[in-house]
Amino acid sequence: MSDSAHVDTFVRDHLPPRELWPRMEWSGVPEVRYPARLNCASELLDTWIETGHGDAVVFHHADGAWTYRRLYEAANRIAGVLVDDLGLVPGGRVLLRAANQSMLVACWFAVLKAGGVCVATMPL
Repeated sequence: MSDSAHVDTFVRDHLPPRELWPRMEWSGVPEVRYPARLNCASELLDTWIETGHGDAVVFHHADGAWTYRRLYEAANRIAGVLVDDLGLVPGGRVLLRAANQSMLVACWFAVLKAGGVCVATMPL
């Protein structure tokens, strides 16, 4: 199995056998090059902030428009609580159960930023 930052390896340990995984071989597509480790939340949020697009709207909701910066800041605060106060380690599982709303999106990104595995469920 490939190198992982996960400290809690439950999810990795319970994946299907490697031979059942889809073949993901991208050597013929030079624009698709990923580093050995990648945090998708950082790629999807931090990159927008770093390139000066923090004030762009990321989504609209009944509670108003959220910018990339607002989502980034909320996700970082929540990730800090998950790690510093609740002891989440990379690979740890976090269950999110809430209606589709803005803070659920921020929580989802926070779990990923902290290295956790997000399990989202909706009440409906």
